[in-house]
Amino acid sequence: MNSLFISLGIAVYVLESFIPFPFPNGKWGFSNFVVLLSIVLFGAKQGLIVAVGKSFVGSLVTGHFLDVVFFMSVLGSTSAAVIEAIVLKTKIFGLLGVSIFGSVTNNAVQAFVGALFVGSKAIFWILPYMLVLGLPGAFANAYIAGKVIDRVQKVDLGVFVSTQTENSEDTVRRVRNNASSSPRGKRR
Repeated sequence: MNSLFISLGIAVYVLESFIPFPFPNGKWGFSNFVVLLSIVLFGAKQGLIVAVGKSFVGSLVTGHFLDVVFFMSVLGSTSAAVIEAIVLKTKIFGLLGVSIFGSVTNNAVQAFVGALFVGSKAIFWILPYMLVLGLPGAFANAYIAGKVIDRVQKVDLGVFVSTQTENSEDTVRRVRNNASSSPRGKRR
């Protein structure tokens, strides 16, 4: 499952590099829906694996390996995954709230990393714009993850796509219950 999610994240990561963004080397963050989805369905550990994998390989594919964009991507995505997992565990916010927390964290960490690399705090002047421009990605990520969750249920050997639509929270609860009570024991 991790390989599937990482592959999907890489594909979206590369595709979104072709969508114009108002700031140099910026991205809309649409590939983070895969991280959000993996955290919701399989937990924080898998979400972190997907975040690192998609950022690492995506940077290789787009030619940003080990440059400032690479570090901004990896550190922003992993910190967002950690925050999303924590916020999700509180059960206070829905997918949109979790996604917004992730977006804000991602952009704040990226600004911090950029400031360290550039050696100037001037990047923080554009942070408010980055936060606002991150909202469409947060909304899109929550929407896509919600739609996928509505249609996917966990079975013993993998994922079964259902034609039936149901409430996202009910599906997540059922997926987690099935994973914890599977004959193999722990979640994958």
